[in-house]
Amino acid sequence: MITFDQTLNAVERIYEQLKSVDRVESQIDHVRANLADFAIMLEYAHRKEFKSTEEALQYIDIVLLPRLQSIITALVSGTEEPLKKLSTATEATKRLLANLELVTGGAGDGLSR
Repeated sequence: MITFDQTLNAVERIYEQLKSVDRVESQIDHVRANLADFAIMLEYAHRKEFKSTEEALQYIDIVLLPRLQSIITALVSGTEEPLKKLSTATEATKRLLANLELVTGGAGDGLSR
């Protein structure tokens, strides 16, 4: 059986974990802006008349690849922890729902999905 205090405590923990949604949204906005800048860099490369294949490859190696890698790194580092918290919140919600279903005597209108 689950008490009201246990339910309240579980909901408070889940709420704290769900705050990470804001961090994920912020990181996604940041990555979108970086990808827009990267698209501009690609467009520049497309319009620029490189004198040789070597010059084009240097631009790719020196400018484009490091920029793309930094975008990937920022996305991974900025979302890894918040996504773990969201997974934890999902699991905690499933446990809480199971406990509440015991109190109510069964699944309530598809809440356990």
